[in-house]
Formats: sequence, C-alpha cells, structure tokens
Amino acid sequence: MVLVERNYALSALKRMFAECDEGRGRMMLVSGALASGKTELLHAFCDHVADSGGLLLTATGARSESGVQMGVLSQLVHSAPLPPEITDRVAAAAAASEAGAPETGAPLVPSARRPEIGLIRDFCATLLELSKERAVVIAIDDLHFVDQASVQALLYLRLRMRSARILLISTEWTQPWATPSSLRVELTRLPHHRIMLSALSQSSVGELLAQHLGAPVAAQSAATYHQLTAGNPMLVRALIEDNVAFMVRGGDGGPVTEPVVGVAFGQAVLSCLHRWELGLVDIAQGVAVLGAHATPALVSRLLDVEPDAVVRGIGILTEAGLLGAGRFRHAAAGAAVLDSLAATDASRLHLRAAELLYQQGAATVEVARHIVAADDVGGPWAVPLLREAGRQAMMDDEVQLAAQCLLLALRACDDERERVSITAELATVRWRVNPSAAIRLTPLRGALFEGELSGRDAATVVRNLLWQGDHEEAVKALTVLHGPKGVLDPQTGAELDLAYQWIYGPRRARVPRQAVGDHHRAGAAANPWTRAASALTAALHDRTRDDLVDSAWHLLRSSRLSDTSLEVLANALLTLTYADQPDCAASWCDNLLAEAVRRRVPTWQAVLGSVRADIALHQGDLPAAKAWGRTALEKLPAQSGGVLIGYPLSTLVLAATAMGDYDEASALLQHAVPEKMFETVFGLRYLHARGHLYLETDRVLAAFTDFQNCGSLMRKWDIDVPVMVPWRSDLAQAHLRLGHLPVARDLVTKQLEQPSAIGSRVWGISLRVLAASGDVKQRPQLLRDAIDRLRASGDRLELAKAMADLSQAYHEIGESGRARKMAHRAREEAEVCQANVLSEQLRESGGRAAQGERSEQQADLDGMSVLSDAERRVASQAALGYTNREIGLRLFITPSTVEQHLTRVYRKLKVNGRRHLPPELLLQGVTEEARQKQPS
Repeated sequence: MVLVERNYALSALKRMFAECDEGRGRMMLVSGALASGKTELLHAFCDHVADSGGLLLTATGARSESGVQMGVLSQLVHSAPLPPEITDRVAAAAAASEAGAPETGAPLVPSARRPEIGLIRDFCATLLELSKERAVVIAIDDLHFVDQASVQALLYLRLRMRSARILLISTEWTQPWATPSSLRVELTRLPHHRIMLSALSQSSVGELLAQHLGAPVAAQSAATYHQLTAGNPMLVRALIEDNVAFMVRGGDGGPVTEPVVGVAFGQAVLSCLHRWELGLVDIAQGVAVLGAHATPALVSRLLDVEPDAVVRGIGILTEAGLLGAGRFRHAAAGAAVLDSLAATDASRLHLRAAELLYQQGAATVEVARHIVAADDVGGPWAVPLLREAGRQAMMDDEVQLAAQCLLLALRACDDERERVSITAELATVRWRVNPSAAIRLTPLRGALFEGELSGRDAATVVRNLLWQGDHEEAVKALTVLHGPKGVLDPQTGAELDLAYQWIYGPRRARVPRQAVGDHHRAGAAANPWTRAASALTAALHDRTRDDLVDSAWHLLRSSRLSDTSLEVLANALLTLTYADQPDCAASWCDNLLAEAVRRRVPTWQAVLGSVRADIALHQGDLPAAKAWGRTALEKLPAQSGGVLIGYPLSTLVLAATAMGDYDEASALLQHAVPEKMFETVFGLRYLHARGHLYLETDRVLAAFTDFQNCGSLMRKWDIDVPVMVPWRSDLAQAHLRLGHLPVARDLVTKQLEQPSAIGSRVWGISLRVLAASGDVKQRPQLLRDAIDRLRASGDRLELAKAMADLSQAYHEIGESGRARKMAHRAREEAEVCQANVLSEQLRESGGRAAQGERSEQQADLDGMSVLSDAERRVASQAALGYTNREIGLRLFITPSTVEQHLTRVYRKLKVNGRRHLPPELLLQGVTEEARQKQPS
C-alpha cells in the first residue's frame, strides 16, 4: 500500500543514507504511537537500501524475546553475509542466553549477564571494515523490545562510527509502557536525528480510499473511515482490505459508501494490542467487557490492577486510534477483543463486571447481560435480578435475552414455589417465538391445580393448554380459576374467556360457575372487560349487532398488543368483519401487524397474519388472502403452531380454490396438522375449505361429508353460528349438485332462521343458494336482495357470484338485455378478485345464453347479418364501451379504420350512435372477451 503522508519521512531517510555513503555515520530514530506506520516506513527504506547496493542488516525486537541476550544481534548477523566466525559466535551466545531463560519468559527489562566484550568489539570491527567498501545500514524495528546485550553492542558501535559509512536506524514508541533501560537511554542521548509519525489526516485517508475503492467512495466516506480509525494506518489499511474483499465478492451491487467491517479489521485490532506486553491486552479486554460502563476506576477494579496503569493503557489505546472517549471506536473492535478471550476468562470477567455494576446500582438489564454472558450466577442475589431483567427485556421485546435470564434464574433457584413461577414466566417468553416450546413446559399444570400460581402465571398455563388443543384440561383449569378461590382478576378472566372463544368458539355453559359467590359474580359483572367479553360471546349467538360492534371497538381501543391481548384483538377484528366492517378491520389489523413486525414477535405476526388473510377473503381480495396466509404459515410452521395451523391453511385453500389453483389447494392439504385441531374452530374452517375444494373439483360426495361433519360438530358444541362457518349453505350447494333441490332449500331456509345469522354476508350467501334451489321466476328478486346484502358486506367475490347467478336467471326468463349488463358487471367484479373459476363460468354461461336466445332474437340477428365480420367485431367492442383508440389497439387496426367501420355499422343498422347498438352486440363482446382470457 502506498505510503500516504510518509513521503517526507522516506525522503529524509534517503538523504541520510546518501550522507552516510559519503562517510558520515548517522543515527535515526523513527518514533510514533502504537501501529502508526513505523514498520511500514522502515520496510520501504530497506527496499531502497537494497536497490542502492548498500549492505543491509535487519532485526526486530519482540516482547517475548526481550530477555534473550544477544537475540537481536543474532538476527543482525544472520541477515547479511558476514564472516562465519562472527555469525557463529553471536549465535552461540544468544543460544546460551535462551537456554538459561525461565520457561515462563523473562521480565520486560531483565537483569542481563555481562556480555562478552570481545565479541561485541569484533562485531563492530567487522562492520567498520565492511563500511570501507560500501555503506552499511543497520535497521532495527521496535527498539523498546531489544535485549540489553544487543543495545550495548549498538551503543559500542555508535561511539565508533562517526566517520564510517554506517547508518543506524531504529523505530520506537513515543509512549513506552515501562521505564527504558539505562543502556537504551544512553544510546538515544547520543547525537541522532528523529522522525515523529503522527496519525493520518482525513485527506490522506481519502487518498488511500481513492486508490483502492475509487474516488466516489473516497468523497463520501473519508470522514467515516477516519472517525473509525483515528487515522491509524494499520486500521485504515485493514478496513480498506475488508471493503475491497466485499466488493470482489459482489457487495450489494453498488459502491461501498458505508464501511464494511470484517475479519481484517478485527485481526488488525488484535495485532495492535499484542505488540506490547500483556497488560495492554488485559486493559483492552476490560474496556470491551464493561462496554458503556468502562471507566479507569471500574476497569482497575475489574482487572485488579493499579489505576495509574489503567490510565496509561487507555491513553496508549486512545493514541493508537482504538479508543475514543474511553470506548472502542467501532463495536467490531470490541467484539474482536472479546472473541480473543478464553471462555473461562470471559466468564470470570463478565461475572465480576455484573457484581461491580450491581454494587454501583446499574440498570437491571445491563447487569443481567453480563450474567448471561458469563453463563453463571454468582450468588443468590442474582435470581431476583434475573427475573426482573427478564420482565424488562420482554417489555423491550428482547425475547432471547428474557429467555436467557429466566433459564439462568431457574438453574440457580432452590425454592420450589419460585421455580414454578419462573417456569411460568419462561413459558410466556417462549410462546412469543414458538408456542410448542411453551406447551412443553406444561408440567406447570400440576402447580396450577394445586393453587401455586398467580393469576397471570395461571393464565399462561391455560393459554398453552388451549393452543395445544387440550380442551378437557383447559376447561378444568378455567373451572378452578373462575371458582370461589380463583386467582383471576376480571381483565385476566375476560382475556382467557376470549382466548377460549378464539380457539373453541362461543360455547355456552362452557365453564360451570355455580360455585362463584354472589359478591364475586357481581364484582366481575361490573367490570368493563367482563361486560365486553360477555357481550361479544352473547352477540354471536343472539344477533345483537350493535352490542357486538360496540364491544369489539371497546376491546380494540382498550387493548395494547401483548401476549395476553392477542386473542382478544383477533376476536374483535373478526367480529367487525362478521358485522360488515371488513375495511375497518383490515386497517386496524394492518396497524397491529406493523407493530408485531417492528417488535419482532413471530407468534403475533402469525396470528394477526392469519386474521388479515381471513379479512381479505371476506373482502373478496383473493391475492391478498393468499399473500397474508402464506406469511402467517411461514411464521407458524406445523411443529410450533399447535392447533392454530388450521387457520391460515384453510384460508389459503379457499383462496386457491376460488382462483382455480386446484393443485396448489390440494398441496396445502398435505400439510401435517394435529389431530386435536379438528376439535377446534380452526378444524371447522379446515373442513369448510376442504369441502369447497372437493365441490369445485367434482368430488361432491367428499364435499358432502366434510360439510355434514362440520354441521354435526357445531351443533354438538353448541356453536351453531353461521358467520363462523355457514355449513348449511355449504351443504345445500352439495345437494344442488346432486339435484336435491328441496333439501337444499330447506337447509338454507333454516340458516336464515338462525338467530345468530348476523352480518349481510351470510344473508347474501344464503339468499343466493336459496334462489338456486327455487323457482326460476322467483330467482331475480332473491338474487337482487342477495346482491344488496353482499355489497353491504364488502365481499366482492360473493357479490360477483350473485351477479353471475342473476345474469343467468335473467337469461332464463328471457330478459336478455338485463342479463348482458349484469354479466358485464359480474365479470368486472370477478376480475378484481382474480376469481378465475368464476370468469370461466361466466364465459360458459354467456355461450349457453346466446344459444338459448337464438330463436327469439332471430329477427335482430337477421338485421345484423348485413354486417361484415370486421364490422361486427368493431361494433361489439364499441357496445362494451371502449374508445376508438382502445378498439384499434385491441383489434390491431388504426383509429381511423375503427371510425370507418362504425360509420357503416350505424348506417346499416339505422342507429344514431354507439349508445343505440343492439344488446346482442354487447353479449357477443362479453362472450368473446371471456373466451380470449382462457389459457390456450
């Protein structure tokens, strides 16, 4: 990498080398902070020396070898072709010193043995002799790590090389960690030159970026790169390396304007730290562990080292560009330091940090994060703290942290009653992500029946039983909780009632409450939550629509999205949908879904997505129903969704069936579902959806069985509520296919008589089926009533079906003009819904109607026989309302040609414009369009 802002230094070294070559011995010290580019500059200069023909001797001081006497001198003599007698003697002296060094390593400034003065004298004499032939350069990196014997040899040489062609150049830190040895002090006091290397400026960082990442990146990102590295050349170089690698891999398709921090940067951070003694690494680790809480005093207590040493270390790390204001400049730097810790050391430091922060009164969650990172509980003080942190984490939607806190609390807790309570809290946490994981904690049910759980904890267990499909156990639990010794407050009780209704429907006399005292019953009845829940259940049975809507709105406005309110909100949304307010329900549901996504709770997204899909289906928006259903299914796979899996599946099957995607609908039915699902409302929906797929694919008897089973179960469970599943009109449609018109008529008549048949949608569907089972002359009026009801309900799919039936009815009674207009409107609605099956049916019914009308319209048709084929095609398009330009585009002719055809048509048919074209042309246009849209 090109030396940016180092050219002046390199030029100075080259000048000094030239002076040395003229017979003037020189000494140069290159000083700078940690990783400031000293080594890079030295290497560049050494390349210049080698290219110039000088004799180059090189060595590098190392902390790990600073106690090996003659170690650096040995590197020097082996780096150049020196006489063997000198090389061998120095190597032998270094080996002898290394053999005598302690196994654990020598101290930073050891007590050196007296070096062999004769060896040093001979070494220097050899270099002085060689310098007569050519310039000699001795380059030593990291002088602060050089052993004392080698320093003494350099000092001896420095005193004798004034008139020799010898240049001694070395690098050193500006802030060495320990006091330098007396020999090194004496060496650096001798006359010498010094180059100070400072951090790179922002403009220099921009130059490097331009060279490697391009000018646009440099212009936009130089400030960011400089801020992250403080101009440390090693860190800048590593960050550029990461981003070059990112671009080579393909990046994100555009320039890397925001730095990508990767492996090279992390390695550069560790390389900076390990250039000095272990104390600096320890301090960096302490800062990384404490994070935002890192202060010199706290780091000192964490590491059990002197505060002054910590202050010095933080100063070095700051000057090196790793820290800023006592924190790592980039999270990746701190993460790299933490990753370098051994597992046992990391656990020990995090646990100690937790204790220190706890003593200082830090936030509960911050203390808990360290306990979780340590995966260890230091003492009994941590259990209540972890529980509180778990609750706080749930409020902040940090589900994983909450689960980790509670698992550690459970591991450390010895009290059985408290363990039960912690387990219940853990079940709530797990339910957000994977309901089946929460269900597996149902050993809690024993504690529930023994009265060892609080109201909220008990509600958690009951909710898990409901999602698991364990109806018998759930009813037993609700009976206990609603009894005279019950632990439920009115709101929790109402929430559980609605959770039950969400899964099992509004079953009357679900839980025997005879044991509830009059005073307790009166108090609950006065609570608005209880009243709203009761009204919602009663309204579905008794068709009090206003009370139903009021209760739904009350619950929606009173409930914040949470684990306990989820089923409450779902019930209220569907109630609005049943009460002909699907648009309002969709808007509210969209807001709740956005919150669930923002708070990253998969279970909420699955439930609300299932509801949103159902609302879309009730609006006749088939693509939206499929999209929301797919999303819900992805968030709630079969193994984690419990009985709820049947809800999005049934919606998807109905939508795919209506769109004519029969293969897709059949594939959806291959999903594994729990057997207990068929004991829930979702099982009823599943039978309803499967039955309609069977009906549309001509498996009428299979459909008959599903619809009949659905009705039997709803009557058995006392939830015969048509707005949930209109099984009678379903079954009536199967009977119509079998030709059993009286039976079909009887079924749908009874459905209309049901007191719980609220909502215009059910009425409209019922009237449409009733019309199909009755006399043809009565059909138009019934279907007009059905259309009015369905239009009020907001269901465009069912509206299109009723319009199609009315068009056919008009044809059958000979009102061809009205039939054509209604067919056109039906087609428009079907296209909006993307109901491909219905579009096909409209095409076929149009063809049949045209055939049936041929005889009575023969006179009109004879009149139109004067038209050519081209004129008839243009006229039929005009009858449909298309402009001349649109007709030209559709028929691949010019607008002028269209105008000419229409002029002749008006003249031949003796009409005064397109508004007076015969209705037969409209029918022809509708039929032709439907035919063209069919797949080839």
